Amino acid sequence: MAKPLEPHDTIMKWTSLITSAFAVLIFLQSATATAASDALPPDFQWWRDGRFGMFIHWGPSSLTGKEISWSRKGTGIEKYDSLYKDFNPVKFNADEWVATAKAAGMKYIVLTAKHHDGFMLWDTKTGDYNIMNSPFGRDVVAELAAASKKAGIPFCVYFSPGDWKDPDCRNPQTNAKFVERMHAQITELLTQYGRIPLVWIDFDGFPNPSIPQETATLMRKLQPGVIITNRLEALHPDESHGRVGKWGDYATPEQRVGSYCDSVPWETCMTIARQWSWKPDDQMKSLQQCLTTLVCTVGGDGNLLFNVGPKPDGEIEPAQVQRLKEMGGWLAKHGEAIYGTSGGPYYPTKTYAATRKAKTIYIHAIELKDGSLTLPPLPAKVKSATLLDGTPVTFEQTEGSLKFTIPSEKRDPNITVVKLTVDGDPLKLAPIVPDSTSKSLAYRKPATVSSSIAPQFMHTAQAALDDDDSSYWTPGRDEAMAGEIMGKKFEQVRMIPNHPLWKRDGWLEVDLEKPAVVSRAQIRERSGYSPVSSWKIEYEKAGGWQTAAEGTTVGKSLDVPFDSPVSARRFRLSIQAPGRPAISEFRLF
Repeated sequence: MAKPLEPHDTIMKWTSLITSAFAVLIFLQSATATAASDALPPDFQWWRDGRFGMFIHWGPSSLTGKEISWSRKGTGIEKYDSLYKDFNPVKFNADEWVATAKAAGMKYIVLTAKHHDGFMLWDTKTGDYNIMNSPFGRDVVAELAAASKKAGIPFCVYFSPGDWKDPDCRNPQTNAKFVERMHAQITELLTQYGRIPLVWIDFDGFPNPSIPQETATLMRKLQPGVIITNRLEALHPDESHGRVGKWGDYATPEQRVGSYCDSVPWETCMTIARQWSWKPDDQMKSLQQCLTTLVCTVGGDGNLLFNVGPKPDGEIEPAQVQRLKEMGGWLAKHGEAIYGTSGGPYYPTKTYAATRKAKTIYIHAIELKDGSLTLPPLPAKVKSATLLDGTPVTFEQTEGSLKFTIPSEKRDPNITVVKLTVDGDPLKLAPIVPDSTSKSLAYRKPATVSSSIAPQFMHTAQAALDDDDSSYWTPGRDEAMAGEIMGKKFEQVRMIPNHPLWKRDGWLEVDLEKPAVVSRAQIRERSGYSPVSSWKIEYEKAGGWQTAAEGTTVGKSLDVPFDSPVSARRFRLSIQAPGRPAISEFRLF
């Protein structure tokens, strides 16, 4: 039997227990707070409000004037990998780069800290292939991060998990070692340079050598609230452009303006010229093209990350600097129609785009016909229409259209912005589609598909019903197989349409919303995918599906006359192919 405790001993024991319990409570609270901090949701507000950022692709490859990383094989791997020994960008000035971004009206900067070639622009302890071992010998990431902080502009990093120079990358026997090294690089970037609010993870054309969950979890732990691109789990460009996925936060259409989408965040990345890295005498976009890209991107509810490629001496091409300043001049006058806005309510077109805030809609007139612009009807009463300087704009609102006429002396030489005040809240208006150019009965009608590689954005059912050949629907993938490939198996699946990962058949069903008489159809395929080997068009009748037409090949465009007109509300296109097919348009007439 234990000896009875004396009163003093009893007090001491309870004091000890209480102290221990309190310590445990403090520990649990701390652990909970840390876990909560690590799990902070992405902080999108600054990014959404900014709408416009600068992308910078730069490294030793600029010495050749060829594309970064992708020219490695054509240049000669040994020669390309030795370029850093001659890389001495003596004109690099971080303050000047940041000043150029600010003069352009850009609200954040993304630098290629490490591209696919594996060269690192910071003072890393993970390997010798970095800027400190070049003749330049200065930490570019550190200098640009400091300059950005001083100027009050968020500094973000691009990082390629894939590394074409590292022999352990995607080596089935040693890839785990590579992942440790790659995670150490991410840790350096996200712990040594202050706040990094966004990490632009890229897709390098093969299955990602990192297991997406591990890499994303690490980044979110090191920088709580960080925004991460969607390319960690991508196995094909379609996915990297349109599929947000489990471990990313936004979609990243590349070298094209994304489709209108207000349900998931997205950002178009595009070059100011033709090449990402510097190229002598590269063909630069006109100011009209640059501004059109900006307003159509923001009008689609996306951000624009606009790329420059500095020269090998560290200077940004003077012509590019000038073009960016011109964009900044336009934004100085029209910025209220870009920053802090949402896209819509009108879908962007070649002639107009629209943005909106509470009580205000901004119409961006890209093309004017005799000084006028006619839009589809707006389901809200327009109370006033002015230019941003307050000049009244004549408008005519009817049940069938909304028309503006702008005085010739007040038209902007590039894009004129009309500010509307309306009854009600513009942010609650449903998106307004442009008139159909094909006059298809299926144009932008409600639709479903059997599966899609990017069901949220870019490759939805609507992508095959929008009178736009550049958008398309392609069936999905085998998710179980995808899970086994990412970070575990290293086989090339990116551009092999007959790889078993990709689904080879599927259907698209469109609801015309009311019965209509249809006598013919048109099917258009997307090039670069497996050609359709059989197709069938059906219509719903008495709860079942009846065949209206069927065949084998489609090609670029196939007109399909029906044997006899069909009256129905729902139609379905079913396709099969030896590999992965893609349909750019399905039209009914």
